[in-house]
Amino acid sequence: MFSNTLLLAIAFALAGYFISNTNNSKESRILRGWDRQLGKPAVSYDRVAVGLNANLDLIVRGTELLRKLDVSPGPAKDHAVLDTLSDLQAMFALSHSQCSAAERIMTSAKLYKRIVDAAASLDDKKYFVGGNAALMSQAMVESSPSSKVMLVGAVGETLRDLLNSSVFVPESSLQKDDEVHLILEYSRDEKWGNNEATCANRFIFSHDVANGELQPADNFASALSSFNPQLVVVAGLHLMDNTPESFWLPKVQKVMAATSSLPASVPVHLELASIGNLEFLASLGSRVFSTVQSIGLNEQELMAISRANNGPFSDEDTASDPPEVAVMSDILYWMLKHFGGKLSRVHFHSLTFHIIAEVNGRWNNSMTAVGAAARVAGRRACQVPQVDPEKVRLMFPDIYLRSLKDQQIRREPIVFDANSPVNSWQRNGVSFHLSPVLVCRKPLKTVGLGDAISATGLLNSQYVPA
Repeated sequence: MFSNTLLLAIAFALAGYFISNTNNSKESRILRGWDRQLGKPAVSYDRVAVGLNANLDLIVRGTELLRKLDVSPGPAKDHAVLDTLSDLQAMFALSHSQCSAAERIMTSAKLYKRIVDAAASLDDKKYFVGGNAALMSQAMVESSPSSKVMLVGAVGETLRDLLNSSVFVPESSLQKDDEVHLILEYSRDEKWGNNEATCANRFIFSHDVANGELQPADNFASALSSFNPQLVVVAGLHLMDNTPESFWLPKVQKVMAATSSLPASVPVHLELASIGNLEFLASLGSRVFSTVQSIGLNEQELMAISRANNGPFSDEDTASDPPEVAVMSDILYWMLKHFGGKLSRVHFHSLTFHIIAEVNGRWNNSMTAVGAAARVAGRRACQVPQVDPEKVRLMFPDIYLRSLKDQQIRREPIVFDANSPVNSWQRNGVSFHLSPVLVCRKPLKTVGLGDAISATGLLNSQYVPA
């Protein structure tokens, strides 16, 4: 009797210890800190127009598909485009070894169809809504059911069935067949050759005619004029990075002409994705970045922009996993100053932290925007309505620098406080707002995280016209 009572007491004591330990973990304190720090935007966007890339994502295990194609592990190497299976293996190996999301175009329609057929024959496969524009429209109606969201893109029959019924697709965007993109996912600790992935991520590639040629641009202007949006999102321009300037420039000019005719009170956000052609990126940046109010990107895209324009750290090997706060914030500051014009906000997102950098006085509620976006990353990756502190982990440093270029800020390292996870600072007319991410330990889905993050950040941001 005594021994049973003693064992029961010990069990309750241990249970109490573990519950207390969980409640006091950094992850739990961050969740409570977000609840205290984050508010709601003073004004919501009732009508949002999103264009232009929309497709059907076919998601498979990358290593399984390569084995199905009799492709063996080989050297990792960057390729601007994919011409062969060898190129595919090299790019997948690079993404896998660096744990970085990347996207490339495959030049051969015949080879791509063979690969799609092989992927479709796998037992472990899933079809999802794909394309940055489609994914952002989907995320917006889920986050803000009261908002009316219009998607202008190449929407086939299967994609239309998968889209949330609240997403409005104009008749001019509907077509019979879907454009299929292949998503090669890999999990944390999964091996490919001698390499073991340090996180869960994916490599994306496609041979996409409608989106690659930006065919929806022809209907974008008329759709905008009849919809009267309060916020416009443009995505998918990266898919033209293997086309000559004589082809893509008129398409981009058509899109930008449509957005430039909007009232000054309507912000335009450009969502970027992986671009392998730095010459294309430099030209796109010089022509487009200053004409939009906001840009969303990750660390690969931010570093590529700096390299393409001889920006900070462009001639140095500063690649790190995870990226350094100081390096990313210095490039964000340069980006706002270098491109100027209408550009007043850049939302940077990585696996472990997010930063929103903005020109002072042009946006409100950015502290909430960056925290809400970081919080949704854990929810989406774990596929849960609320983040469970035991299913996520903090991968953010205890002490960090906010700049390497600004000597005053560099002398002031920050000790991370989990009770107040969102940190803000100023630098010569630019505000920075940083939040850590609680990284899902066993992610169920990695595709579309960046789009959901940017969508959430935008819906929680309030634009202040000049």
